[in-house]
Amino acid sequence: ASRLVSLEETEKVTSGAKIIMVGIDNAGKTSLSIALKHRGALSLLFQKLYALTPTRGLLRSKIEVFGMDIHMHELGGQSIYREDYLNNPQQYFIGTDVIIFVIDVQAKDRFEESFEYLKQITNVTNALKLKVPWKIFFHKSDPDYEIDEKSTEVFGSIIEYMSKNCPFFNPAKDFFRTSVKIRSSILGAFSHIFRGISLIEQGTKEASQKVAEQLNADFFGLYDSRSNVCFAQYTTGDQYVDIAHNAYYEAIETIVNIREPFLRIRRYTLEDDANEIFILRDLHFSGDIYIMAVLTQDEEMATNLDQDAVQEIIENQLRDWIEFRGYAAFPLD
Repeated sequence: ASRLVSLEETEKVTSGAKIIMVGIDNAGKTSLSIALKHRGALSLLFQKLYALTPTRGLLRSKIEVFGMDIHMHELGGQSIYREDYLNNPQQYFIGTDVIIFVIDVQAKDRFEESFEYLKQITNVTNALKLKVPWKIFFHKSDPDYEIDEKSTEVFGSIIEYMSKNCPFFNPAKDFFRTSVKIRSSILGAFSHIFRGISLIEQGTKEASQKVAEQLNADFFGLYDSRSNVCFAQYTTGDQYVDIAHNAYYEAIETIVNIREPFLRIRRYTLEDDANEIFILRDLHFSGDIYIMAVLTQDEEMATNLDQDAVQEIIENQLRDWIEFRGYAAFPLD
């Protein structure tokens, strides 16, 4: 059967990917990177964040996702460094797979400065003729912070500007509200990005739907245990995604040894009085550990969940997409 990847795409997968995070100083770029990689209690995460100092120039880090190296390039946002990015953009932006612009939603007095910087960055990347997807993170959207009408208007103007000036920005799906206090918001945003740049999103979408239907699930997600990123998911409604990601983070923090078998079950009552059962358990494929998350209203399925049967269902549907380290070696025909 014909594969879903071309030779060029295969080469891209094996060589890794480059993500740039950019924004003015104190927007929260470093906190996003740390929160994405952090495992453990939220209090320990905050201890790390309190000790942060401003990023000086370019800060590089790497995370492995789906067996692929993701190179994170954070561009420090102090004005002295911004000038260099704008004057020498080819040194920073060439070879980029995704650009994330981070805006601090609580810094109302700096909205104009942030918006102007965004325009400058888009101008130089357009001049370089980069065909790069853009993502906007409205960061520090904490649960206890209320965004006022004026701020909403500014954010709307930003999205409108990006829609008109960046052909690879989709206003329907390329902006995210993120907060380190809601780690599922960060997990969800980066999972969306990583699925796209690793070229597996379209390949897993249909397969994930088939798994969800066989499990009678409103949400099915398969997570990479090394990065906590959801590489395959399907949902019958968007409202289930945040519930599942939040439940995943809460449950994963209770697991002491990820290499030991585990099962976590929790019940939720939604606003429409529907009862959802959340199931989290480990799965093993070719020596690697993956984590399955399911939301279902099917009491019988949840009660009588057969580990071997579930593993077989997932393996049958997602076999080609689980062997990530051998991804490029698969025959194209």
